Amino acid sequence: MDEHCIIYEQPLNELIRVSLRLEYLFKRIDACLAASDIEQHTQELVGLLIDVLNLLDRPDLKSKFTKEFNRLIADFSHYHANPHISKETLDDILRQLKDLLQSLHNIQGKIAQTLRDNEFLANARQNMSSPGGDSCVDAPEFYYWLNQPTEIQLEHIQNWLNEFKIIRSAVGLLLDVVRKSAESYQLIAQEGFYCETLDAKTPCQLIQVAIPANAKLFPEISAGRHRMSIRFVIPSMTARPKQTSENVSFWLTKCAV
Repeated sequence: MDEHCIIYEQPLNELIRVSLRLEYLFKRIDACLAASDIEQHTQELVGLLIDVLNLLDRPDLKSKFTKEFNRLIADFSHYHANPHISKETLDDILRQLKDLLQSLHNIQGKIAQTLRDNEFLANARQNMSSPGGDSCVDAPEFYYWLNQPTEIQLEHIQNWLNEFKIIRSAVGLLLDVVRKSAESYQLIAQEGFYCETLDAKTPCQLIQVAIPANAKLFPEISAGRHRMSIRFVIPSMTARPKQTSENVSFWLTKCAV
C-alpha cells in the first residue's frame, strides 16, 4: 500500500465503533499536551476529557470489553500449534490480554467513576452541554480555574487522565489486534462503486479503505453482517457530493479476528 494514502475506517460492531471514537479523542488529547502553547489548550483538554467520560457512560462497556478479551484469549490459545505464528509474539499478546482483563475485573462500578464523583468536573460537564455554558457567566468556578497558573491546571488534568489508563490500554490493544488480523489487497471500483458479500461465518469487525492522498475523492462505506458497499464520492463545499463516474483503484482491508 502506498504510504501516501488516506485510510478510512468503518466499524462493524458497537464495541469497535466506541473504541475508534475513544482512540480519536485520546489522540487529540495527546496533541494538546504536546503543543508548544499548551497554556492555550487547557480548556480544550477539559472538554476532551469530558467527551471521553461521556463515551464511557455506557453501562455495558466494561462487560463488552471483558467478553471480547475472553473470546480473544480462548481463540488465540489454540494458535500455539500453528508453526506459522511466532510463539513469542502470541504469548506477549495473550499476556497483555490477560493483564488487562484482570485490570478491568478490578474496576469497581463504571470505568473512571472517580471522575463522575468529582464535583468540579460534574459542574463543568453540565455547563459544557450548553453552547458557551463554560463562560464566566454560567461557570465562575471553571473560569477561576482557567485563570490559575498553567502548572496547576496541568497537574489536575494529568491526575484526571490517569483514570483512563486502563481503558486506553484496552482500546489500544483491541484495535491493534483487529487491524493486524488481515492483509490489504488492491481492487477497482467500477464507475466509483464496489460491493462484496461478506462471510457471515467469520464476522468482520472493521473495514479499511485506502486511497491516494491526492485523489479528489472520499469513500462512503456501508457494511453489515452479510454485505458491504463502497461509493467513491467527489467532495463539494457548496452542493451535495456526487459519486464519481471514473474507475477508482483502492486498497481494501477486512479485519476479522
